[in-house]
Amino acid sequence: METRPCKARSRLFSSLSCRSQVQEYQSFCGLEETEGVLLEKEQELCVLSNDVENGHSHSLPHQHPDASASKDPPKYSEIVTDLQKVLNNKEASIYLEEGADFEPPHPPWDRSVLTMLLLLHRKWLYSLDLLAAIFLLLLGLCESPCLPSLELQVVVHTGLEVGCLTVIMLVLLLKIRTRWRTVWSQRRDLAKLGLILVLLVEAVVVMVRKKPHWRLTRALRPVFLVENHFMSGLRRFLRQLVESLPPILDIMGLMLFMITIYSVLGFYLLGPTKTIPGSPYFQSLTDSMVNLFVLLTTANFPDIMMPSYADNMWYSAFFMSYLGINLYFFMNLMLTVVYKTFADIEEKKFKSLLAGKAEAATRAFNLLKSRETGEVEFSSFKGLMKEYQPFRSDIDILLMWKYLLRSSSNPAGLSSAIFSNVYEATTFQWCLDIADAKNGVTSWYTGTSKVLARTVTSVRQLVTSQWFEFGVYGLVGVNATLLVVQAALIETTDQDHLLYNSTVGMVFMLLYSVEVLLKVSGLGVRGYLACPWNVFDLIVTTTSIISMGLVFTSYSSEDHMSTIVILRLVRVLRLFRMKKRFRDVFGTALILLPHLVSTVIVLQLLYYFFAIIGMELFSSYDLTNCCKGSPIESFYFHHPDPNDGLHGFYFLNNFHSLPQAGVTLFELTVVNNWSIIMEAHVTVTGSGWTRLYFITFYLFTLVVLTIVVAAVLEAFLFRIQYKKALKKEDESVKLKATVSLTVGELSSLSSNLASRVLCLLQYSLPSLEKDSGQVLSFRGNKRQGGPERNCSIFCTKLE
Repeated sequence: METRPCKARSRLFSSLSCRSQVQEYQSFCGLEETEGVLLEKEQELCVLSNDVENGHSHSLPHQHPDASASKDPPKYSEIVTDLQKVLNNKEASIYLEEGADFEPPHPPWDRSVLTMLLLLHRKWLYSLDLLAAIFLLLLGLCESPCLPSLELQVVVHTGLEVGCLTVIMLVLLLKIRTRWRTVWSQRRDLAKLGLILVLLVEAVVVMVRKKPHWRLTRALRPVFLVENHFMSGLRRFLRQLVESLPPILDIMGLMLFMITIYSVLGFYLLGPTKTIPGSPYFQSLTDSMVNLFVLLTTANFPDIMMPSYADNMWYSAFFMSYLGINLYFFMNLMLTVVYKTFADIEEKKFKSLLAGKAEAATRAFNLLKSRETGEVEFSSFKGLMKEYQPFRSDIDILLMWKYLLRSSSNPAGLSSAIFSNVYEATTFQWCLDIADAKNGVTSWYTGTSKVLARTVTSVRQLVTSQWFEFGVYGLVGVNATLLVVQAALIETTDQDHLLYNSTVGMVFMLLYSVEVLLKVSGLGVRGYLACPWNVFDLIVTTTSIISMGLVFTSYSSEDHMSTIVILRLVRVLRLFRMKKRFRDVFGTALILLPHLVSTVIVLQLLYYFFAIIGMELFSSYDLTNCCKGSPIESFYFHHPDPNDGLHGFYFLNNFHSLPQAGVTLFELTVVNNWSIIMEAHVTVTGSGWTRLYFITFYLFTLVVLTIVVAAVLEAFLFRIQYKKALKKEDESVKLKATVSLTVGELSSLSSNLASRVLCLLQYSLPSLEKDSGQVLSFRGNKRQGGPERNCSIFCTKLE
């Protein structure tokens, strides 16, 4: 029995009412023009689609018997069948994309909005939406208040804002139109639409007035970037962030309770009386709470304690007990609870990921399986891969097909159980594996010259030996030692380098260049670039060669020489490969890379949110020489003489533009002396409520960074457990695969221009004779980063 989506698409063809619509759908689906066989009557198409759906004969009723001589009815059914196959491939690829992106599977396609559904899942539309969201964020650099050199006219930046919002709204309306019947349950889409309308109205008002006004809603622009299709990893991180909030809020509630208790106690114990002025930090209950909150970050310690400590040494017990309970107990308790919660969420996430992928693969299989055999044939699998991974060559698709069939008894089709491994098959990067039978060494050279083959094999043995690797490490170590000694001998950076001069730098550069050439010769270009460390060496070496060339051709060679020195120091990172503990750290960083990228983006968007609010609130205040007569006066003192040593420079921590606000917020994140910045803004605004902005920002960053620490701990422990459960040889088996193809199988592939170009870029195939019976071996390496590697680790943990 057909699934519901198939029936919906089968009935679609009965809704086409004219030849132009048929042509439109054929063109949209990418089919070739078939002018001579298009249906011209709606009734014929309706009857034909019903016949196709019910499995009946394809002959047309209401047609005179003699008409068969002028028309060929089976061609009509072929059109419908081709359209169905293309639609099946497109929807199956969408199911696989949703499974890979942690997204729930979409409901069955509605025949009335098919064009919109297909358009909505086009990558270029998502890319356009992404560019509009990023460009909308960048407008914050050009809107007042901003740097004078970047400021645009009001009409210009509001016009650009309206354009970006229009693009985002059109994509959103397409999405809403496809879910018209359940639109009121899509709260996120409705909220996003409401925000777009509000921003559009504000932009139009500003454009009409030709004068900016107070617009706090600009801080919500990051919502559009978060909601973009390509930001699924960011949304997953935010979901984990929200799910981790309950324990954090519980611990924060306890900490707030303790701050309140100690504030009351401190006010009565250290506050003013009729005879004693008391500590300046406890003059009121509000002062007590604010200063004890700052003490939680240690930014004002021991300053807050010293006046009371001068009166009585035993007052120090008050501050030590406060820090012991809140800073060392509750803060660490919060990290422990958050780590446990985060670990549970991670396990739940990967379970849902595996379940979601299995569901997506099942739905895709039901769309592609043959009615006769109940299995997926190669033609259907190839059509799916052309939609799901369009930049894969025909050889890649055949290798994935053979990889899935490696344990199957039926080489003609994929069963449901075998097709469920389609995600694993798509993670391999394939390359031609030609081995030297005598030495057992894999070689990239596929030519007929025996001299070159032996030379390449010998060079490969050399560059893969431990002695060569240790020699390179020694070279890097000597280079670093000379750089450090040279830095210790000179007094000024523009002084002549006696020990590490241009000649010595040239020698090291030539040695590094020889290393690159040897590795490229032995491993091949693809094999060399497959290792991230080799790519790193290539970039550093190439940049060094360019800088060295500029040293000998430029009059101002000091800047280029300093660039070479910096690049030489960066190369020292290679020494971390020598120790297993360091390799584990880098491996953990690789696993954490998606999390770290999401964290950086979240922090940037958080900065953007608070920066816009800070600019709206504080951009009109000048902090130069503010706070006169207060304890922080010296920090904001600005002398007219720029060479005077009394400059405080804290007046630069302001909100006069988006870049300056970002720097100020980063200083607040570090929390060292953040209370000085806060109190300066309290002074210039004249309101104690100003502290609420800075305290709120600190709490937000505390939550995000605590979850980041929990993620690092979880990933590191996860990797240790993985190493214990799986030996390196077993891990290599899981991450590599070998598939063999005959010359006949390769010759049966299509030979169109696109396929030939992709094969040429990826493989260097030797000359093949069609009937030679030769067998080629291909090696697949699984990508080791991202969700695929994490899922592999999680599956091993479950086993």
